[in-house]
Amino acid sequence: MNYPPSYYTHPNSPYDRYPIPAAYYPAYWAWHRDFPPVDTKVLSHSAATSQTLLRDASLLIRKLEDPAIAGQLMSNAQNGNQKEVDRIIHTFGIESIILTKFTPSVVHFTIDPRVPEKQCCEIVLSLKWGK
Repeated sequence: MNYPPSYYTHPNSPYDRYPIPAAYYPAYWAWHRDFPPVDTKVLSHSAATSQTLLRDASLLIRKLEDPAIAGQLMSNAQNGNQKEVDRIIHTFGIESIILTKFTPSVVHFTIDPRVPEKQCCEIVLSLKWGK
């Protein structure tokens, strides 16, 4: 069997008489695998769709910089009023679907494309709002 050379011993070392099995070289197996040809359509589509999601994330962040809006959102979250938190977020004019989850210290926004056939990507935004 043809093993890759050991780079950890001297070329004349007696330990080179006992080759290390290729299983200890994970990259060794990758050298001999056949991969399908590269098709960039899916990645390009995901990147293009992500542009809309990033614009919506930017709009969300700009709205949350307003202390009045941030105060409303935080007080409703603190009271466990998920419906009102969702309503406030939807008044921002964001085109994408936004799922909101929160803890006492962090609010998580998951931004997904609205069109079902464009479920190629998502933006997850986590903002700290407590200690």
